[in-house]
Parts: sequence; structure tokens; C-alpha cells
Amino acid sequence: MKKTLLLACALLPTPLLAADFNVTAPVTEAVLFPSQAHLTRTLSQSLPAGEHQLVISGLPELDLDSLQVAVEGAVLTGVRQGFAITEADVSTRRAELDAAIRELEQTMAAAKAADALDQQQIHHLQSLMGQAPQGQAVFAQVPVEKWSSAWESIGKAVETRQAAINQRAVVRHNQQQELDALRQQRQQLGQGQTRSRELVLAVSAGKASAARVTLQYFTRQAGWQNQLRVDLNSSNETVAVTGIAQIQNRTGEDWQNVSTTLGLVPAGYRHLPDPQPWIVRLATPQPELRKQSLRAVMAEPAYEADMVSAKAMPMAPAPVAHGFDMRVPLSAPLSLASGDASARVPYQQAELPMTLSRESYLWQQPAVLLVGEWKNTSPLPWLAGSVTLLRDGQRLARYHRHESIKQGEQVKMSFGDDPRLQIAVVREPSREGETGLISKESTLSALKNITLTSHYDKPITVNLLDRLPVAGNDDITVTARGKAADDRDVDDVKGLQRWQFTLPAGGEESFKQGFEIRYPAGESLSGVEGL
Repeated sequence: MKKTLLLACALLPTPLLAADFNVTAPVTEAVLFPSQAHLTRTLSQSLPAGEHQLVISGLPELDLDSLQVAVEGAVLTGVRQGFAITEADVSTRRAELDAAIRELEQTMAAAKAADALDQQQIHHLQSLMGQAPQGQAVFAQVPVEKWSSAWESIGKAVETRQAAINQRAVVRHNQQQELDALRQQRQQLGQGQTRSRELVLAVSAGKASAARVTLQYFTRQAGWQNQLRVDLNSSNETVAVTGIAQIQNRTGEDWQNVSTTLGLVPAGYRHLPDPQPWIVRLATPQPELRKQSLRAVMAEPAYEADMVSAKAMPMAPAPVAHGFDMRVPLSAPLSLASGDASARVPYQQAELPMTLSRESYLWQQPAVLLVGEWKNTSPLPWLAGSVTLLRDGQRLARYHRHESIKQGEQVKMSFGDDPRLQIAVVREPSREGETGLISKESTLSALKNITLTSHYDKPITVNLLDRLPVAGNDDITVTARGKAADDRDVDDVKGLQRWQFTLPAGGEESFKQGFEIRYPAGESLSGVEGL
């Protein structure tokens, strides 16, 4: 191995030397934050009496502005820093990386082939459920009374194959990250050189002693991001919430048995506001804006397959206060190689009671959602970050939550469609007309026929919610039609109505719901497009 010192910059003068010691100072402690890390290195060295140099090599890039050096058992008299290039034989490591890359590529190719086969089977099964000739031929041979069970069997077969595809997608995402990291290591290895920093500490010992040196500094090449795993247990109506730290080490140096602490900091920073007077003026006519349909469906977030089970991972001990923030020490030392790969370590877990309800929002795509409400009674907030939702261990979705769930905060979230409840909404054609003999009024009427069907073997309660148009001025009158709502202005939302039904086992409920709008003749309405 050949080592060449490229730069040596004297920061402080050093006296005549008695001995040089080549030492190592591994990372022993790490306090991780979302965008940086505070690292601690330590070393111990026996020193005879006199003036000495401690040469610490193999260091990554350091933030010298934050570097702090403390020496016990001797006096620090000077510091020099420089860079070194190390040339080494990398042929063995290159062969290992090539073999690992080939094996991973073959595994991913086999999974891709399995996806294609399952997708082909799904298309075939779906054709049986549709109007394709092969579907008609199959069901022509099945007694009518068995159509329902046959339909259900085909649906379950589709779900099973789709679940297998989804699970392989999760694995494939992680494998792709691993493959990218291996390829990057292979590319970097081809250079056969590494660049590192050296620190030379000049110390003075009045007598023979055991010196202990501590180096502390900040780096932006390491940190952690929060991930939240929320798993609904529908059988006992509890929710298991797990906070997972995704720890990254890109310092260029592998960590071995590092005592690690997570720093829980606020999700963001807010500047002090600049108060301005609140001025109210008379409105002036504005150009007509693009109108939104009452039928508009709220967009669902895009989800990625990136979830690894954390049940077998060790949990962290209780958090400790550190100024205004909280810090959570990990229960076991952390070993993490440098690179794009990351460690996923659970640091907080709780099983909390949940209130489970079923709700349908009739102005959106007809569906009955499982809705869970739970309260954060944990000793820590659940930090902002990616959220993975599961129902009975089955992954549903992944999205990013921008705000933390504070201690004591009540949380409400959807856990997807309830597969045992069906809802059908059929809109009658809207009707327009005029009324009145002297003072003419225009009218607009709209009705929905709603049918709710339960496939549960027990009574089940369902909440249906819909929006009643709200008059924007005194010349408009809105009257609800059909079945009267059980609640009006739900959650203080103007016009939001709620109907509550308790369906018996296998029961069905049908009703009409709608409204009539009256407004001055000759005028036109906005906000009712699509009716």
C-alpha cells in the first residue's frame, strides 16, 4: 500500500518532537438529525513524557469549522491537517461486487417473469367477470343461484394474484436500491484510489500517561428521515403505530458499533410574521373563473412500494429531554456501511385503541370507507414523513405527511374501501323550470337514488355524507329533498349532511336524496355544472 501526503497546513506551531504515533479514531457516537449528524471519535494512547505527534489517518471530509478536539492526560499544543491518497489492490473486491450484481439481476429478472404470469392470469379472470365471450360461456354452464359464489371466487383469485404482484413490487424496490448501491461501489472501486484526511495532533505529556482524545464535529453526509407505519387490526379495533428511522451514512467511512441517538426536531422553521393592516374594500366585478363540478373527485396521492417489516427490529428506550427537543437513544449500537443503502430502525412503537366507523362521501366516487380515529397517547409526537398504511397486515398505500401528530392529538384517517359493503348511486336527470305568476323564479332540481347493501353476517352501522348546496346570496333558496338527514352542518361544515343506517346481516337500504334551488328568473347559476 502506497500513501502520499498531498497537503499539510500548520494551524498552530508545534515544539520539538520526541515520538510519533500512528493512531486511529473510529466513530463511537452519533447524534443524528434530519439534515446533519454530530459525530464523536475517540482514541486512547499511552505516552511517555515529552512532546509527541498523534497522526490520525483515514478520516473522511470534516466540517473543520465545527471541529472540537479535547485531550485528557496530556496538553494539546497544535493541530495540523492534510489529505492523503491511498492506492490499493481492488481486484478481489471487484470480483465480489460483480458476483453480487449478477445474482441480484437474475433474482429481479425471475420476479419480473412471475409478475407477467400473474398479470396474464388476472386479465383472464377479469374477462370471465366481464362481457367477453369466454366469460359468457363459463357462466352459461353455472346455475344462476351459484353465480354470486362463483363471482366471489374469481374476485378472490384476482386479489390473491394482485397481492403477490404488490408484494414483489415492495421487494423489487428495495432490491433496486441495493443494486444501484452495488453498481456505484463498483464504479468507485474501478479508480483503485481513495482520498482521505489526516489530522496531526501535537501533544505534550509532563509524565508518562494514558492520553484520551475526543474529536467532535458536524457533517451533512449523514442523518435520518422519519417513516410512519400505521397498521389497523380490524378484529380488535386497535392500531399499531411504529416510527421507523431511515438512517443514512454517506461519509465515505463504514460505522462499526456506533452508539446512536436520534434527535427529534420540529418539522420546519417559521419566521416571525410581519403584521400588516387588514383592509376591507367594496368588491368589484371579477372575470368569471373556471368552475368546478360538484361531481369532482378528490385526487388520491401517488404511492410507492417501499415497506419493510420492522417487527423483528429492536426498539429504542424511553426518550430523554435535550433543551427544547427530544432525543431517543437506539437500544443497540449501529453498524452501517457508507453508501446509498440505509438502515431502517424502529425507535417508537405503540398499540392504541381505535374507533372504527364506515363512511361514504356521496359527492365522490361511490364507496364505503373504513375510517379509523385514534388519539396519540404516546410520550412522543409522531413526526412528519412518509406514512405507510396497512390493514390487517396488508399494505394499502403510502403518502407523505407534512405535519407531525402531536401528543394528545386526535387523528382520523381512511383505511380503504370496506369490501363487504356496496353502495350504488344513480342520478336522476336534473330538471329546470320556472314558477310564480307575478314574480318569476327559476328552479333547478336534482335527485340521487342510493342503495346500500351489506354482506356482513352481523348488524353494521354506516354513515353516508353528502353536500347540500349553500346559497351564496339572499336571492337564492336551497331546499333539501328526499329523505331528511339525521345531522346538518356536520363538523361545522356548512351544508354537510349525514345519514346513519344500521343494516342487519345481509341487509339493504334504499332512499332518495337531493335538493331544489330557486333563484331569480333570467339569472344563471354557477357551481352546478355537471348536474
